[in-house]
Amino acid sequence: MEVIIVLLVIYAVFLYVMIRGAYDEKKRKQKYRAYLKNLYGSFPETALGAEELLRIGSSFNHMSGKRTAEGMIDNITWNDLNMDGIFARMNFTQSSAGEETLYAMLKCPVLSENRQAARTMEKHIVSMMSDEKVRLDALMLLNELGQSGKYALADYLDYIKGLGIRSNARHYACILLLTASIVSVFVYTSFGVMLLIAAACINIVTYMKEKGVASTYITAFSYIMRMVGCADGILALGLDAEFAQYCDALQKNRTQFQNLEKNSRMVLRLNAATSSADGILFDYIKMLTHIDLIQFNRVLGLIQRHSQDIYEIADKIGYLDAVISIAYFRAALSYYCVPVLTNGKNDTLVIKDGFHPCIENPVANSVSQSRGMLVTGSNASGKSTFLKTVAINAILAQSIHTCCARSYSGNYYRVYSSMSLRDSLEQGESYYMVEIKAIKRIVDAAFSDSVNPLLCFVDEVLRGTNTVERIAASVQILKKLSRQGVYCFAATHDIELTHLLDREYDNFHFEEEVKDGDVLFSYRLLGGRAHTRNAIRLLEIIGFSEDIIKKADDMAGSFLRTGEWRR
Repeated sequence: MEVIIVLLVIYAVFLYVMIRGAYDEKKRKQKYRAYLKNLYGSFPETALGAEELLRIGSSFNHMSGKRTAEGMIDNITWNDLNMDGIFARMNFTQSSAGEETLYAMLKCPVLSENRQAARTMEKHIVSMMSDEKVRLDALMLLNELGQSGKYALADYLDYIKGLGIRSNARHYACILLLTASIVSVFVYTSFGVMLLIAAACINIVTYMKEKGVASTYITAFSYIMRMVGCADGILALGLDAEFAQYCDALQKNRTQFQNLEKNSRMVLRLNAATSSADGILFDYIKMLTHIDLIQFNRVLGLIQRHSQDIYEIADKIGYLDAVISIAYFRAALSYYCVPVLTNGKNDTLVIKDGFHPCIENPVANSVSQSRGMLVTGSNASGKSTFLKTVAINAILAQSIHTCCARSYSGNYYRVYSSMSLRDSLEQGESYYMVEIKAIKRIVDAAFSDSVNPLLCFVDEVLRGTNTVERIAASVQILKKLSRQGVYCFAATHDIELTHLLDREYDNFHFEEEVKDGDVLFSYRLLGGRAHTRNAIRLLEIIGFSEDIIKKADDMAGSFLRTGEWRR
């Protein structure tokens, strides 16, 4: 009786743990779903670490060979514009596949018109913005898929390819040896027992050696299994008719892995530790028979034969995750527009009330340019932010079909910049050397035979050298960049450039007001060259002596009148 009571208590505790675990998991999912619902209309709360960005970038590097190298945003431009920060600002993705796809979209803007693809993507984004239930259901599925671990999926598939074709002949031979030794025990007992011991030792040693190789790939197998399960969940979501072609293609890829779940259950337990009696017994059975390693090789062969389908499943899952992320990004913006893009080199770039998506309470500016522009103004007046705003919106227009503006129209541009450069200590290069190399690549791009116009941005041209040579060289470089098919937006402190290049470039400026001992910036783009000289007045605010202020002001005024410096 007492034994029965003890067993009932144990059973009750076990049942309670099972029920409580299921209840806690249900509450966790409900809480996370509510979080995702409330997050809509705001920006992500967490930032990405350097290791995460490295993993995401690694996946892109694996896949970049399949993309158009000409339109790829190079590392200088990516860093100039802090595109990692832009990515983090819109990264609502729930899976590795999603964040890798979104990253690749930003890194490789499209360079040619594909109206059908653009319309389809827009319909998908709008669908996810309008259907909250499907959006949340999809995000919960994608969250269950989660991250691929320390490495990108492309890394894992590379490792799996490195294993090559693995035969089960050795494992079948071990089973045959074990079977023969058991039979021999009943025929020649003494010899059979020795053969059985020898067979067991051989099988166990072989098993442990092979398991050491196989166990390192379990994380990859697990993620692929979860991807297949996620694909099933997406197909069962009941997506609207706009996703019909998407679902058909996903179903076709999914069909290649009909037997994956059945063959993979035992494989996924290769690294599982157990302390129960039946678990320990089963471990010994596996060591003697290699049944889980046989299944591992079967799954490995299936994955190797259909690796392209795995990539395509990842791409399609990632696309859906990225589309939902774009929907969230749109909802978080104060306003946005769908860009109007055309092929060619002769259209005007028009942005109405464009703003930088990473600035709180940004000041919007408009621009309409069919050629380059020079922007002047004092430090912190808004020149660099304006250049970045135009560049970022051009990339967003050609990547996620969304601009931070009231309206946007233009061509399909190749985007280059030379803005936030630094000395290269590793290569022993000065700032000037780094700068002229960065600008040289822009000039080379301007004179390439590309059918796409060049949209380039240069902040403080040749700031790394002396005034005379800077102005002389800047004039010649900027003249080269004033050719047809090139839109060069350059910021400078050198007013001389605005006079020397007024035939090739339109002049704009930002200005500030010194009032009551403080500097007030409007951050509004204004026509014409800068005409204020507040830099000297700032010396007065800081506390420099009156004679320095007056003499500096007189010298500057004289230069502006005569074009010559006096002692």
